[in-house]
Amino acid sequence: MKLGNFYGIGLGPGNPEYLTLKAIQTIQDVDCIFVPKSDTKEDSIALEIVKDYVKGKKVIEQIYPMTKDKQKLNNAWHKAAEEIHSEIVSGSNVAYLTLGDPMTFSTYIYLLRYLNAMLPREVINTIPGITSYNAAACLANYPLLTGDERLAVIPIPENVDELRPFLEMFDTVVMMKVAKKLDEVIQLLEQMGISENAVFASYIGQKDAYLTCDIRSLKGSGRGYMSVLIVRKNLNNRE
Repeated sequence: MKLGNFYGIGLGPGNPEYLTLKAIQTIQDVDCIFVPKSDTKEDSIALEIVKDYVKGKKVIEQIYPMTKDKQKLNNAWHKAAEEIHSEIVSGSNVAYLTLGDPMTFSTYIYLLRYLNAMLPREVINTIPGITSYNAAACLANYPLLTGDERLAVIPIPENVDELRPFLEMFDTVVMMKVAKKLDEVIQLLEQMGISENAVFASYIGQKDAYLTCDIRSLKGSGRGYMSVLIVRKNLNNRE
């Protein structure tokens, strides 16, 4: 039997209107849809985003453990890849849904490593999605880059002071995964005199979306999950 095709689909940050036409068309055309789901949540955000396009289709939810145990994570990804592989070798065209962009800080990348070892490359297709920081910048009318400026996209390190050289070297710094370190990051930006150049966004495209340029007001707020913090060294430089 002829192999089916695999499509890893980026859904954007949460708003169904941010889905690309390519994503919608592919979801409607495939035979089977795999949806990732955390073992700590009841509902799948990904499935909610595409609910209008998956009616009547075979949908398989894959549960992934929220842990830092590499062995448990590898086992989960290997099992997930085997389930997908089984559908593809039976001739089904398969979609795998992932938030944001599949190739930007996405757990999809780990799944892809296994699938690349199981399937020929010509049947593996990845469809881009809008990143949370692109959506946040546009919502805030906040320019990311102009001219020959440089951009860094980094996760928050355990030692927040390690951000300093990035903030000094790059014109714009996008900081991801700020949840547990938000207060410390704000303090660093204040020390460097650039706290007023920042924009903070969380749950962009979702019902609990929040956006502010007054990041000092976030101290002690507990905000930070599903968030992004963007800082421009020279905010008014828009050549």
